[in-house]
Amino acid sequence: MRTSIDLPDDLFRSAKALSSLRGVTLKTLITRAVERELESATVQFRPRRVEFPLVRSRRPGSVAVTSNMIADLLEKEEGIGLSS
Repeated sequence: MRTSIDLPDDLFRSAKALSSLRGVTLKTLITRAVERELESATVQFRPRRVEFPLVRSRRPGSVAVTSNMIADLLEKEEGIGLSS
Protein backbone atom coordinates (compact mmCIF):
# COMPACT_ATOMS: atom_id res chain seq x y z
CA MET A 1 0.00 0.00 0.00
CA ARG A 2 1.31 3.41 -0.86
CA THR A 3 1.29 6.07 1.85
CA SER A 4 2.96 9.38 2.66
CA ILE A 5 4.65 10.31 5.91
CA ASP A 6 6.34 13.48 7.10
CA LEU A 7 9.71 12.90 8.74
CA PRO A 8 11.88 15.50 10.43
CA ASP A 9 14.77 16.41 8.10
CA ASP A 10 17.46 15.01 10.39
CA LEU A 11 15.59 11.70 10.79
CA PHE A 12 15.15 11.41 7.02
CA ARG A 13 18.86 12.07 6.41
CA SER A 14 19.88 9.51 9.05
CA ALA A 15 17.51 6.88 7.65
CA LYS A 16 18.67 7.54 4.09
CA ALA A 17 22.33 7.24 5.14
CA LEU A 18 21.68 4.01 7.07
CA SER A 19 19.78 2.46 4.18
CA SER A 20 22.69 3.31 1.88
CA LEU A 21 25.21 1.77 4.29
CA ARG A 22 23.13 -1.39 4.52
CA GLY A 23 22.61 -1.55 0.77
CA VAL A 24 18.82 -1.47 0.98
CA THR A 25 16.21 1.00 -0.15
CA LEU A 26 14.75 3.54 2.23
CA LYS A 27 11.40 1.77 1.78
CA THR A 28 12.93 -1.53 2.94
CA LEU A 29 14.61 0.11 5.94
CA ILE A 30 11.38 1.79 7.06
CA THR A 31 9.31 -1.36 6.45
CA ARG A 32 11.67 -3.43 8.61
CA ALA A 33 11.65 -0.78 11.35
CA VAL A 34 7.85 -0.70 11.43
CA GLU A 35 7.68 -4.52 11.47
CA ARG A 36 10.08 -4.66 14.45
CA GLU A 37 8.07 -2.01 16.29
CA LEU A 38 4.82 -3.89 15.73
CA GLU A 39 6.36 -7.21 16.83
CA SER A 40 7.61 -5.72 20.09
CA ALA A 41 4.27 -3.98 20.69
CA THR A 42 2.44 -7.28 20.27
CA VAL A 43 4.55 -8.87 22.99
CA GLN A 44 4.01 -5.96 25.39
CA PHE A 45 0.25 -5.80 25.01
CA ARG A 46 -0.77 -9.41 25.47
CA PRO A 47 -3.95 -9.68 27.49
CA ARG A 48 -3.35 -10.67 31.08
CA ARG A 49 -4.73 -14.10 31.88
CA VAL A 50 -6.97 -14.03 34.91
CA GLU A 51 -7.22 -17.18 36.99
CA PHE A 52 -10.15 -17.61 39.31
CA PRO A 53 -9.73 -19.48 42.59
CA LEU A 54 -11.15 -22.97 42.92
CA VAL A 55 -13.82 -23.18 45.58
CA ARG A 56 -13.70 -26.67 47.04
CA SER A 57 -16.74 -28.24 48.60
CA ARG A 58 -17.60 -31.63 50.03
CA ARG A 59 -20.88 -31.24 48.15
CA PRO A 60 -20.13 -29.67 44.74
CA GLY A 61 -22.80 -27.24 43.64
CA SER A 62 -23.97 -26.62 47.19
CA VAL A 63 -22.03 -23.37 47.63
CA ALA A 64 -23.91 -20.41 46.18
CA VAL A 65 -21.44 -17.69 45.17
CA THR A 66 -23.03 -14.40 44.14
CA SER A 67 -21.60 -11.49 42.19
CA ASN A 68 -21.80 -9.38 45.34
CA MET A 69 -19.73 -11.94 47.27
CA ILE A 70 -17.06 -11.85 44.55
CA ALA A 71 -17.08 -8.03 44.49
CA ASP A 72 -16.69 -7.92 48.29
CA LEU A 73 -13.76 -10.36 48.17
CA LEU A 74 -12.05 -8.41 45.39
CA GLU A 75 -12.42 -5.19 47.32
CA LYS A 76 -11.14 -6.77 50.54
CA GLU A 77 -8.26 -8.81 49.08
CA GLU A 78 -7.17 -6.73 46.07
CA GLY A 79 -8.45 -3.26 46.87
CA ILE A 80 -10.58 -3.33 43.73
CA GLY A 81 -13.89 -1.54 44.23
CA LEU A 82 -16.56 -2.65 41.75
CA SER A 83 -19.54 -0.83 43.18
CA SER A 84 -20.70 2.34 41.41
